[in-house]
Amino acid sequence: MADGVFGLEVVTPEQSLFAGGATSVVLATSEGALTVLDGHTPLVGDVVPCQLRVEQAEGATTRVAVHGGFVQVDTSPGAAEGLAEGDGPLPGLSTRVTVLAGIAELASEIDVPRAEQAKEAAAQRVAELSSGRSTASDLDEGDSDLALAEAEGALARAELRLEVAASSD
Repeated sequence: MADGVFGLEVVTPEQSLFAGGATSVVLATSEGALTVLDGHTPLVGDVVPCQLRVEQAEGATTRVAVHGGFVQVDTSPGAAEGLAEGDGPLPGLSTRVTVLAGIAELASEIDVPRAEQAKEAAAQRVAELSSGRSTASDLDEGDSDLALAEAEGALARAELRLEVAASSD
C-alpha cells in the first residue's frame, strides 16, 4: 500500500458506489466538517447531507452527493483488507472508512435537468406553503408544517445534487 492510502467503501442499500483506495475523504457530520486520512482515530458518527469528496492515490477526485447516513473509521489489524494493501501508519494496523448512506449518487450519475426540475417544483411548493397559499386548503396547522418541512427537504436535496454535479465539471 502506498503511504497514506487507506480503504474506503461508500454504500447504499442498492449498491456500492465506491470501493478502493483513497488518500483522503472529506464529508460533513452534525459536529462539522470531517477529513479522514490514513491512521485517523477510530470513530462512528453521523453524516449529514453533504458533498463527499474522495481523493484517490492516482490523483483523481470522486464526488458523491450523500443525503445523510453514517460513517465508521476502523483502524484494527486487517481493517482495509480487500480495499487497500499493506499496513497503515503503524505496523500491523490499517485504516478502513465505511460510509453507509440511505441515498447517495456519484456526481457523474446525477441527472442535472431532472434535479433542476425538482428544485423548481420544491421551491414553488415552499413558497406556496410559506405564504399560506397551499393548494390543499384542508391542511391543518400540523399537516401544513409537515408539508413545509418535506418541501424544504426536497429543495435542499435538489440543491445538493446540483452543487455536486457542478463541482465535478
